[in-house]
Amino acid sequence: MRVLVCNDLHLKPAAIDYDVEAMTVPDDLDAVFVAGDLTHRDGEDDVALARRFVERFIPDIPVMYVPGNHDHAPMPERVADGLENATSGHDAVHECEWGTVVGWGCERRSLEPALDQTAFPALDPRTAPRGERRYVADRTADAIENALFDVVSSGASARDAAAELGIAAEHRETFHRSVDAVQNTYEHLAGLLGDCSNVVLISHLSPFNTTFDRHHSTGTRETDREGLHTGSVALALIARTHDVYATISGHSHAFGYDTGDGAGGVPHMLNLGFRGLGIVDIDPDTGVFSFADANPG
Repeated sequence: MRVLVCNDLHLKPAAIDYDVEAMTVPDDLDAVFVAGDLTHRDGEDDVALARRFVERFIPDIPVMYVPGNHDHAPMPERVADGLENATSGHDAVHECEWGTVVGWGCERRSLEPALDQTAFPALDPRTAPRGERRYVADRTADAIENALFDVVSSGASARDAAAELGIAAEHRETFHRSVDAVQNTYEHLAGLLGDCSNVVLISHLSPFNTTFDRHHSTGTRETDREGLHTGSVALALIARTHDVYATISGHSHAFGYDTGDGAGGVPHMLNLGFRGLGIVDIDPDTGVFSFADANPG
């Protein structure tokens, strides 16, 4: 299967730096996946612009449009309404010849992490010297992911995870609520995936603990979150416990490709970065997952 993947294009009706009509459409595409933030806002002019983008492909090429935080649900439903072969990818499951495509998008503009590391001194890498913060952030992310993996897969409790991660007694109630939020999202995703095999998961948020889910801000200690992993912990966990062949995401504006350790083998994890546009070949039966930049024209 050959798909055109785009994420974080942030198209604006008044902008002149991205010509939708001039975009070249490859003639060998099987589908188009939009991983959120197709437009920068969700007003009527933005809906019209998004429809013009989608209409470049349909009806010949199906388009699955997953909402981002800038074009959150129900905007993709409004864009796809009445357009043949265009669908909103929010909480959606599509069966293909080779497997299943699951879409998971955003329902609001402001995104707060289910588990904010900076709320817990034991998990906040900003306490380390600046030159060591990325290393500490990576080690902390590994510890968080593994502790919560035990919660969703081995029957460990939030109390067990708090003890493993060294959460202080005065912060444990907040930590338990965070774990509950991660579990709720994980269970929601598990319900979507079920026992499907060779799943390709299209999400606006990136999986937690990847090379491309880092926060970019620097400044004072209060605002400096550079190096923090800001992706979805639930998404990272679902890729480890279910037969996920690949995740395609956006949001962080950082290009990256990682592989993980999942129940179905090694899941491929791709983020094409800001204004990402690429051709991706996917064939789980032969182990193919390859991508190349696409020229928008």
